[in-house]
Amino acid sequence: MAKKKHFEKWGRIREKDKKHFIIYYGVLGWGLSTAILVFFIGEIADHGLTFADYFTGEWIKSLLIAFMSFMLGGVVFGYMMWGVYENNYHDKYINTNRER
Repeated sequence: MAKKKHFEKWGRIREKDKKHFIIYYGVLGWGLSTAILVFFIGEIADHGLTFADYFTGEWIKSLLIAFMSFMLGGVVFGYMMWGVYENNYHDKYINTNRER
């Protein structure tokens, strides 16, 4: 039952098309959140827990590099995840329902 709901949800997501999935789940979902996380982990590693020190020096450059890198990586991540979900959807949902 849970798998059926999962596949029905994927059916609704895939109706919005691959480009929407890559942008929403890859670039914004994975890329943006990972960039922010990596930026703050790097700042903690460099400055400890002194929050005021995070935004001194070249922090904008570091943040922009993180955004650009991980958002570009989000395109790749979204594209790969689209393929994984599509293969699962076709192999385990579409083909199973055709056999019945």
